[in-house]
Amino acid sequence: MAKLDVRVFPLDNDNKDNRTRAFASLAVEDLIAIKGIRVVEGSKGLFVTMPQTRDQNDNYYDIAFPLTADLRKAVNKAILEEYKAVKAEKSAEFAVSNEKSVSSSTVKRPEHNELEI
Repeated sequence: MAKLDVRVFPLDNDNKDNRTRAFASLAVEDLIAIKGIRVVEGSKGLFVTMPQTRDQNDNYYDIAFPLTADLRKAVNKAILEEYKAVKAEKSAEFAVSNEKSVSSSTVKRPEHNELEI
């Protein structure tokens, strides 16, 4: 099976109209990279869509896609697993930051012009 390097970038949106939950990029065998992959929330759960283009009749076509069913399954599985791992990590970070903000509510915060960038 091909070596897949997956990176997932979850969106922080609670907008029910926007079903896109994350964008992803994929490198295959360190030979080709595919960007613009989306993780989408559908009526039956999460699924992966490959980058698409739209023609003048509003029909969508994948512009990059796995050529075999086995590779498609591997890509979908790798992207969804990485999405779930990143979301779990962000949830854990959020919980820790909330804990800290509650316990540090008496700490003097710097003025806006004192912030280092």
